[in-house]
Amino acid sequence: MERSNSEERDQIDRPPIPHEDEAAPEPGTSSEAFQSDDWWRASAPESDWAQPVSNAAATEIGTADVYFCGRTSLFPLNLAIRAIGKENLTGLLRARWDQEPVDVLARDGEILFATTRDLDLYCPEAPPIVANVDPDVVTNARAQQKENGTPFLLTLARNESIERQPALDLIRHQGQLLFSQLWSAPNVWIMFEKNADLLGGFGDVTGDPDVDDWSLETLRLVQNPEQPGGFDPASIPAYTREGFDRVQKLKLTSDEAQFGSQFNGARSVQQIAKNLRLDLKSARQLLFRFVALEIVECWPGSTTAKPEAKGGMGRLFGRGR
Repeated sequence: MERSNSEERDQIDRPPIPHEDEAAPEPGTSSEAFQSDDWWRASAPESDWAQPVSNAAATEIGTADVYFCGRTSLFPLNLAIRAIGKENLTGLLRARWDQEPVDVLARDGEILFATTRDLDLYCPEAPPIVANVDPDVVTNARAQQKENGTPFLLTLARNESIERQPALDLIRHQGQLLFSQLWSAPNVWIMFEKNADLLGGFGDVTGDPDVDDWSLETLRLVQNPEQPGGFDPASIPAYTREGFDRVQKLKLTSDEAQFGSQFNGARSVQQIAKNLRLDLKSARQLLFRFVALEIVECWPGSTTAKPEAKGGMGRLFGRGR
């Protein structure tokens, strides 16, 4: 990860405030119509920024109140999720890739769930919770999801075909499993539409208040992480400007906390793995989570060691589990 990219992305702490009274852009208008102010224009070249992946996407945006949009090659998923929490956004985050779009519903800065209309992506095998439910009822609920995106498990819970709390827990997990596939997908196009009406039918669903913890849980589900620039065991992880403060607020596992405590701006990933008796595959998976959350940067092995972060590593374990 290059220093210049990291410093640009730090600007998410002050995302642009959209002009509510501006007319929505018409389909087919230039990408500049979706950029709220100079903050966006300074971040990326016009050729690849905020360009819809298809005419259908442009049609959808034409009548939407777009708060931000762009490709993950320039505007990472982490920043999009953090913006939802920081700005207490309500609406829909849509991610377009080479498969059916993934939709993340948010209310007042909390993530409700992630869903899709593609039933091959969302819980393709019937979970045990529906084993005793009439197959026709399940089929109808899945057909409804294919039509409007409402998780079929939520439909079954609402008509009392399955118990509500286990259903909500499974909806959360399946949504995170779905979203986890986006972390390694190349050049995903994302858009957040501010629209409270979209959430009108989900008042019975409780959100996740901490978006960083929600993102971390999705990252734990990534099986074969692909780090930008590839994985180099000789690289040196170092905390970003905000990273050391942010990591102390996360609900880390014991493995994650131990791994994060080794970052001092001098140790390589290979040395950290040796210290903790980890194989490189496990080290790669752990490192990917910290990098994707933009908590650490990886410097080339030849880079001069940076000063160790102040405050010591003892405070890192405050919220570990």
